[in-house]
Amino acid sequence: MRWRSLGLLMLVLAALGAGYYTMETRTLSGSDANKLFQAEEKDVEKISITRGEELIVLKREGDGWRLIEPVRATADSSEVASLLHTLLEAREERRIEEAPTRLADYGLERPSLTLRVTLKGGHTLPALLLGDVNPNGRSIYAKRPDQPAVLLATVIVRVRADRKPDDFRNKTLLALEPNQVTQVELAGKGQPISLSQTEGKGWEMSKPIKARADAAVIGRLLWKIKDARVTAFVDSGPDAKRKYGLERPDLIVELKDASSVKRLLLKKAADPQVGLYAMAEPGVGVVTIDSAFLDSLPNGPDAFKQTTPPATTR
Repeated sequence: MRWRSLGLLMLVLAALGAGYYTMETRTLSGSDANKLFQAEEKDVEKISITRGEELIVLKREGDGWRLIEPVRATADSSEVASLLHTLLEAREERRIEEAPTRLADYGLERPSLTLRVTLKGGHTLPALLLGDVNPNGRSIYAKRPDQPAVLLATVIVRVRADRKPDDFRNKTLLALEPNQVTQVELAGKGQPISLSQTEGKGWEMSKPIKARADAAVIGRLLWKIKDARVTAFVDSGPDAKRKYGLERPDLIVELKDASSVKRLLLKKAADPQVGLYAMAEPGVGVVTIDSAFLDSLPNGPDAFKQTTPPATTR
């Protein structure tokens, strides 16, 4: 009987211990106390990433984000939002060593990355230094600059932050609203084409011939331009247009709406692997896009002519 009672007592104690451990683990994992950056996403004003001598700075601008270092350009808001969410959700997984004597063992003598988050009002949260990836492959060694302890954090922090400046840039080739465009001009090696939309008449071609234009073809052209994405940012210097042959492009597309005029210059690169050089005006310089983009556009005035009579209403 005594052995049976002792066995039951041990089972009860084990159950209580397991329950307490589960509750403690849930509390720690769900607590904000071990978050690496204590902030709300809406309060973050700036994110800084230092990698060696390189500094990347992303700054909130209205409803979006802007890259202000090492170049000034519109940032990819979804890319920045993903980075910010990762930083603010990342937690200290475990303390490895409270007072390490060799930071080099963790890759923290010369950290691979230093991350800083600045809140509205200019308050900067304590920085985070990132070192080597832990042998388990899921975690990374990290520490605070002013604290000796080495800790583990999820490796996703490094995956999201260890990027090139261009990775954070907006890849939109030319910002436009297709439904607001009222005039399209195309000029290149062939005949110039002029297309315009008038209220009540739809789209018409005035050059090189006068004819009713196909609204569906023009719509597909405008949406192709809107959906086109930059594959690489090449050059933003004052001589960039001449250097990449865009002073004599293969095609110029000029788009007008009620309040603005936008131009897109396109030139095939000599090296097919480079793709297509492009420059948007206004824009940020010469970029490359998929070489298939130019070949996918309607070619010649006949491609824009309406071949079926417009629908009539009774």
